[in-house]
Amino acid sequence: MSPIIRVDVGWVLQIQSAISPLNVPITDWGALGFMAGRHQFERERGVLYYEETAARAATFLHTSLLLRPFADYNLVVGWACASQYMQVSGEPLQVKDDDLYALAQDVRSQEADLRTVAQRLESWRAA
Repeated sequence: MSPIIRVDVGWVLQIQSAISPLNVPITDWGALGFMAGRHQFERERGVLYYEETAARAATFLHTSLLLRPFADYNLVVGWACASQYMQVSGEPLQVKDDDLYALAQDVRSQEADLRTVAQRLESWRAA
């Protein structure tokens, strides 16, 4: 099992500033906080609800697409966070752009839930 990585809003903002144009406004700080903290939700004290790395990473992409904490670039930031989380956890991803865009469309239309996103991330793990 890979190590459990816990990140915060500062980590998300660091990724956002590295991959999107400067000065993309944050339109919902609460959504940003939820995006950053959702991966570490505990079922009970000390027991993570999202046990698998892909499920924890999926929370970044899923939340950013649905809650849209940024005025723009929510897909880019959410994907960068999910991808970086998997990379740091020792499970890098490799995906075709078209597959990512299709998943994003499914999430936005609410045809794909968090479990679906996590399953796709699992299927995109680099060999």
